Amino acid sequence: MTKHTINSSILLVLLFIGFNSQSQDINGKITYKGVVKQTFVDSAVAAIKKEKISMSYKKDIIYAMENAHPDEFVLSFKKDESYYYKEPTLEKNIDLMGSRAGSSPYYVNKTLNKTIQVSSVLGNIDKIPLEWEITNKTKKIGKYTCRQAKTTEKIYSRNGYFLYNKIIAWFAPDIPISFGPKNYNGLPGLILQIDYKEFTLTAIKINLNIKEKDLEIKRVDDIDKLVSEKESHKRIEEIMSDREKMYKN
Repeated sequence: MTKHTINSSILLVLLFIGFNSQSQDINGKITYKGVVKQTFVDSAVAAIKKEKISMSYKKDIIYAMENAHPDEFVLSFKKDESYYYKEPTLEKNIDLMGSRAGSSPYYVNKTLNKTIQVSSVLGNIDKIPLEWEITNKTKKIGKYTCRQAKTTEKIYSRNGYFLYNKIIAWFAPDIPISFGPKNYNGLPGLILQIDYKEFTLTAIKINLNIKEKDLEIKRVDDIDKLVSEKESHKRIEEIMSDREKMYKN
């Protein structure tokens, strides 16, 4: 273990001291805005222009990308639970690209130490916890001074290999809640922004004065029937194999 890693671990411990006792009484609802990054759009458009497909099809795809609309997501939390989901879009033109921030809901139960991705295709996936490194960088998001944390997320692609994506989170120590959007959680403060290679997720509405009875959290009750990440990879392989067979026929 390097000196830098040790220092980061010590910092995490120090930030968590007194954290749990403060967090028990906070219930909240956070709205995040997901926006696709222009750098991703530019690279995707450049790649499409090189594809050997009809010009009209190219134009449709490029138009959808260049006019991508933002998405909104909601994170509700109370005590040791949180639920994150995508708001239904009001966008009339459904052919436009969204934020690329995904659409799967996530349920988190801190008591059970579970972060669960709710997938209608793959099943309820038991996500492996991420390991964060807290840096000395800070910035303001709204009225909150946030600290930066970094991690690397291992993603299994549909092409059958792993991708290692760098994630930057900005969390607010003044909001002693260890939740965040998607499967990004476990920091000593509510995550107000996620910076991913394809998109950003930023808190645009923060309500910490909601009564517990007014918060709807959809629980995943069949904890014993969760699908491991390894099992979900196998299911992806089976789905892609079935599709290939269908196209060949």
